[in-house]
Order: sequence, then C-alpha cells, then structure tokens
Amino acid sequence: MYSSKSLARFVRLPENRSALAAVQELARRFTSDHEGCGAAPLLLHGPPGTGKSHLAIGLIREVTRRAPWVTVAQLAAADLDVVGHAAGQEDAEPAHKKDLVVIEDVQLLSAGGVEPLVQLIDRRLAQSRPTLLTSRLSPQTLGQAFPVRLTSRLASGLVLALEPLQASSRLLLLGEFCQRRQLAVPMDVMRWLADSLIGGGRVLHGCVTQLDALARLNAGLDRVNVARHFREQVEASRPTVERIAQRVGGHYGVETRQLQSRRRHRNVLWPRQVGMFLARRLTGLSLDQIGAYFGGRDHTTVLHACRKVADLMKQDGHVGGAIRQLHADLC
Repeated sequence: MYSSKSLARFVRLPENRSALAAVQELARRFTSDHEGCGAAPLLLHGPPGTGKSHLAIGLIREVTRRAPWVTVAQLAAADLDVVGHAAGQEDAEPAHKKDLVVIEDVQLLSAGGVEPLVQLIDRRLAQSRPTLLTSRLSPQTLGQAFPVRLTSRLASGLVLALEPLQASSRLLLLGEFCQRRQLAVPMDVMRWLADSLIGGGRVLHGCVTQLDALARLNAGLDRVNVARHFREQVEASRPTVERIAQRVGGHYGVETRQLQSRRRHRNVLWPRQVGMFLARRLTGLSLDQIGAYFGGRDHTTVLHACRKVADLMKQDGHVGGAIRQLHADLC
C-alpha cells in the first residue's frame, strides 16, 4: 500500500484495524525467546489495495529487525508446487523449518500446490511455527475452487478481512500521503477525490503522486483542474450495471443475457437478485432503472430482491462472504 512497506507507516483505519493489530502482535512475539510464538495460521483476505502485501512485508521487516536470528521464507502461492518439490532436495531448506513463513495470493494456488500447502500447514502446526497467508478471497469463497482439506486448514486459525476503503478512510489516507510529501491540497479537492476515486492505497498513492506532479508544473490544484485531470480515471473505475452483471454472472456461471431474460429458473433467479442488490448499492440508478436492465422488472421486484439478499447475508456466512467479495471486486 505504501512506498516503504513498514508496519510503522501503515495507517490504521476502521477497515484494517483488526488485521494490523494481529500482525503487530505476531511481530511482538518474536523476541529473544521466540519459541512457541503461536502455531495457528493467520489469513488476511481482501481486495487489491487494502494493504495485505504491505502487512506481510512489514511483518517480515519488523521481525528481522527485532530478531535478526529469525529465519523467514516468503513464498508466492502460485509457485508453491515448485517450492514443494524443491524442498525435498538436499540443497534446499524446507519451508516448514523456517521460523516464519509468509505465503501470498493463496487464490492463485495451482492444483499441484494444494497438497504441498496442506502438508506445509500441518508440519508448521506440529512444530508450533507461525504462518501468515494472504488472499483476495475468503476461505468460504476459496472453497468453491479448492478442496475442503485445504480450506478447513486455512479457516482453522485467525481469519481477518481487510475491507474496501470507505470515502472517509480514503480522505484520511489522502491526507496522510499529502502530509508525507508536504503537499498542500485544498480540502474540497481532497473530499472530491475521496468520493470519486474508487480503490485502495495504491490508487490513492498514485493520485497524490499525480497531484505532486501537477503542482510542480504550476498547474492549479483547484477542484476544476483536478477534476479535469482525473476525469477519465474516475469514469473508468466507476461501477456500472453492465460491469456488475458481468462479474456476478461470471461468479455464478450464468451468462449476462440470462440475467436480463424473463427466466425464473433457480440458477438464474438468485444471481439476478444479487446483481440487483449490488446495482442498488454501487450505482446511482433508480429501482425502476435497475429492474429495466434485469429483464424489464418493476421496482417492487428489485426492492424484494435487495431485501432478500440482505437478509440472507445476515443468516448465512458463506453467502455473505461471497457477496462482500463481489462488492469488493467491483469497487
């Protein structure tokens, strides 16, 4: 999320507070006597830009600063099948023997990496060695692609979500970035950017870099000039009902044209209701406009769909996790 990925420079926000506290606590456990510092895996999940990689790298830097003798393995899940085979060679130290293992992007794990990861987690549990994993997807959503023997292990430890940033948090982060650059930006411009730019720390860090460049070019940082400069970026990132239908259809294996049809078959009805719910949350369209897109339905049908999805999210953690992930992917 930041140029210097340290825990000290990670901005505490409502969306990341629990994850930051968990990583800081894990770092504190590595002292002169770091044996038995906790075996249960820590899984951080959330959409891009919420700070997962920053926390992972920050943990490694903090641990090696506090305890230089600690051995660390930083792995990409996509390469884990290769790592798993290499670990059996005489000239390669197995990852399970490291004091700390960090595995990033579990959602990219290949079929050949499932068993090496299962074995790695089991061995580290048996040896009381901590493991940090990151993923764009929650264990519930990962369960749609990976076997239970893996997802049950991922869910057996501490699982923490990093949520998409709300406008108030984007404003705080913009202010922090501007302060670090000693860049003066009018508050009305900051508020407009926080409301208009969808994304996390990377997007906002890039935004401040562009503002700095504009200031150095003697371009005014008033709202008119800034809005003109970011107009295309804002338009490209804004969720539309078309994007929502494509993403929901892809998740549930339903074509967009089916979501727009009059069919009421169960395998189409639920994804359509989810699409209506997300369109209501993420766009400025009226109930009638949303209904018109999804097969010419009236506003009462859309309202019923939104209430049904909201109620089921509260009752079923799996459903809630999947829809929150869809929401995050579209932001």
